[in-house]
Amino acid sequence: MENRELSCIIDLINEAYPSLAILYSLDVWLSGKFKTPIAFIQTQGVSERGNTLTSYKVLSDAGIVLHHQKKMEGGQEVYEPISTEPLRQLLRGEQYSYRGKTDGLYINIDNTSFRIRSDRKDRTEITFRFEYTAPIPKPVVEKINHFEIEEEWS
Repeated sequence: MENRELSCIIDLINEAYPSLAILYSLDVWLSGKFKTPIAFIQTQGVSERGNTLTSYKVLSDAGIVLHHQKKMEGGQEVYEPISTEPLRQLLRGEQYSYRGKTDGLYINIDNTSFRIRSDRKDRTEITFRFEYTAPIPKPVVEKINHFEIEEEWS
């Protein structure tokens, strides 16, 4: 399920920031071997619970780190911040719900958990909790297409 979650969040960031590169490998992110500006995305499953006889609800956390690009200004290196407004506008317009373009996963974002931290010069961190409904996979059962009928009934 985590691949579907990650795919949906990547679609969300691609729609809000079409020209921004996306990184989802934790090892590469921790090593710091990437070019800015870039968005690092990570999802983490929190819980699963039954919803109906054919589906269950999944609760997950998402973390997005927008790494700002350095530029020279007046002989000094300064960071050029990436605005969070495109993401905010997109989520407000969709009432904090989003359907992924890749696989159609529909997520509901808990707007009370939506946090933006921009206290560091080199990055902006966005975190939120979301949920979605996933179908319970049905076992494949061979269907009976041929019936044997006895002719004599008494």
